[in-house]
Amino acid sequence: MREKRTDMTERTPLHIAFTMNCDVVALRRGTRDVPQSWEQSARAIEAFCVRLTSAGYPVTLFLAHEAAAEHAPLLEEMAARGGELGLLLHPPTMELGRFKQDLGTYSAEDQRLIADFAAERFADALGSRPRSVRTGKHSASDTTFKVLYDLGFRQGSLSRPGWEIPRLGMRWRGAYPDAHYVDPADRLRPGELPFFELPLSTDPEQRQLDGMPYELTLEGGTLEALHRPVVERRLSDMAAAGTAFRALCLTASSRIPFFDDDSPHARTLDALLDLFDELASSYEIVPVTLTAAHERFRRMTR
Repeated sequence: MREKRTDMTERTPLHIAFTMNCDVVALRRGTRDVPQSWEQSARAIEAFCVRLTSAGYPVTLFLAHEAAAEHAPLLEEMAARGGELGLLLHPPTMELGRFKQDLGTYSAEDQRLIADFAAERFADALGSRPRSVRTGKHSASDTTFKVLYDLGFRQGSLSRPGWEIPRLGMRWRGAYPDAHYVDPADRLRPGELPFFELPLSTDPEQRQLDGMPYELTLEGGTLEALHRPVVERRLSDMAAAGTAFRALCLTASSRIPFFDDDSPHARTLDALLDLFDELASSYEIVPVTLTAAHERFRRMTR
């Protein structure tokens, strides 16, 4: 357990949101970007949440509705520890057989059908419809935010600034990088629709070997090679812009074995927590779920 700071020096609040994408398990051998079994998924979710909550950081879990049903008792326990349960919308893994592509490739009408179906199945498993959401592959179109808002979602983490894979409906080149309310007709811009969007923290100016931006994805690399540069760039850009609500959003996948203390991913997570401890000398570190971030954003930007 890390010691809490007790000095009263006024520091700029820096909101830290840890999230995890909890997808369905692999349906066939060779599928590498999802858990290989429900047991692996459960162990990863529990280890990630316990490791972070023990350090004072609540977790927002974005759950495929099948994962919500499979892990319901575990998820109720994680929510009791202060975590938040949101929906992961990933049509290719859902039972709606005719939808084989990612969400942002579909019409607004089809997106509404997909999202409403998944939200109802989520409610069947956990007792209430979700109000926080992320899309699989960060896929979205210019109609997605309005569709989600009309269905009762009030906050999300869909955008991945700088990433551009059109065949997946992932088109975030030029996306606004900071927390904001959205434009109902333009996914890249802030606007007046009170749907709170917290982008995944990225640095589009730095590119990985595959040409995609550096980002705060825990399985993407080490602290020094990947995450520290993104954190430093985001802090510098927010300071230069005078951003009122400063936040970092990090993510991980339930396929990653955070239950193994010796794994590189667990060591990277611990190193990130140490980095945030260092930053506490300059910032007021505020661990948040997505809903808590929205509440603080609302108060700070009135």
